[in-house]
Amino acid sequence: MSNERTPITHVAIRFRGVVYSLPRPSRHHHVIREIIRLNPDVCSVSGEEQGFLDESGRFLSRAAALVSAVKFGQLRAEPRGVLTSEDLW
Repeated sequence: MSNERTPITHVAIRFRGVVYSLPRPSRHHHVIREIIRLNPDVCSVSGEEQGFLDESGRFLSRAAALVSAVKFGQLRAEPRGVLTSEDLW
């Protein structure tokens, strides 16, 4: 797999080893709702890793996604701490 970054296209959460994602303009809370819908045994999502997917489908942590967003000029707002979907779309 190449280390070359590509533009961010989805919000994503890695939960119990599975990456769940939704395309923009979705937010992380939409993904949490989808995780709960797809997993009837789950009533809350904790211990997850929130991040993003790039257009190649690669999961990026919030920190790695910030590097990608800067590279591709995707920031619509300056992040206040960690990168959020609101900073992108």
